[in-house]
Amino acid sequence: MEESVPTISERAARLHKESIIIDPCVQYLIKRTARSDRAGLAAAGLTIPMPGDDMMQALPRVQEFLEIIFHEPTFCLAHTPDAIRRAHAAGQIAHILLAQDSLFIGANPKSLLLWKQLGLRVCQLTYNERTPAGDGCLELNDGGLSQYGRVLIREMERYGITIDLTHVGQRTFMDACGVATQPLIASHSNPKSVVDNPRNITDEQMRAVADTGGVVCVTTWAPLIWNGQPGMPTLDDHLRCLDYAINLLGIDHVGISTDSMGTMGAYPPHAHNPDALPYGSVTDAFDQLAQPPDNNNRQPADFNGIEDYPYLVQKLVDHGFRDGEIKKVLGENLMRVFEATWKPDWLA
Repeated sequence: MEESVPTISERAARLHKESIIIDPCVQYLIKRTARSDRAGLAAAGLTIPMPGDDMMQALPRVQEFLEIIFHEPTFCLAHTPDAIRRAHAAGQIAHILLAQDSLFIGANPKSLLLWKQLGLRVCQLTYNERTPAGDGCLELNDGGLSQYGRVLIREMERYGITIDLTHVGQRTFMDACGVATQPLIASHSNPKSVVDNPRNITDEQMRAVADTGGVVCVTTWAPLIWNGQPGMPTLDDHLRCLDYAINLLGIDHVGISTDSMGTMGAYPPHAHNPDALPYGSVTDAFDQLAQPPDNNNRQPADFNGIEDYPYLVQKLVDHGFRDGEIKKVLGENLMRVFEATWKPDWLA
């Protein structure tokens, strides 16, 4: 028996076409496909330096990232907010160079100027573990933001790189909010009050981001919306987290991300590594019920990542959100942050 295809109303189809949709966490979007066309993204945040990379490991990844954009006419580099607007108008996808930790920067924060010129626009302070900047959310002891981390925030703000507090430990997170003078984001974090996962963030953390003028992007990534029920989570579970965030922070401080696959099959296979860091507290319980086990990099049962953005827009319409509210959470709120934090290239 074939699965029924969700019906998309005229209003939802119009909003999907009109909205500047920014997904700040997409994995391996390496070519144009029917999947990327259906997504309707104006911009996607791509993790290019991988967590744990040093500078020499990161540079070849950036080179490959830029080559992919160079060879695909419908891709472009998201180096300015206007580049995202132009991509939306032209039916292109602007690629945001994003890093999920800060190890690749090295010991001298001023090397950020080099990375800025290579395209870096969004950077996390940590992944799940400790970096010289501070501690990740899975560290046993969160010592808070380091002196290096304070300087790093200052230099990110000076050069025009958005600071992302996803994966950051609670004390380091709050320290960073206290030091920052520009809007911050959490690109793929959900309310801990709704789903008690160590990757999710407290009300206090969410408010601290909003108080900077920033945005918390509620993600569809299934382990962060799953509350332990016997079956797979659905988009309704994502909407539960989204509603909570909006009620807590207001519509101007909430966005949406998927943390899903950009190009199916591009995510490299993960061999078992007995020496790997213990991330089981985030995913193990969910993985016991996930069907199929990887499920498009762990997405809800009724949502196949970026290709189902039209369906997500329909869910927002059905949920009672107004047109302007939908456009804000799909991308306008992030555009406001980028306008405030990105600066023209020094060499432009």
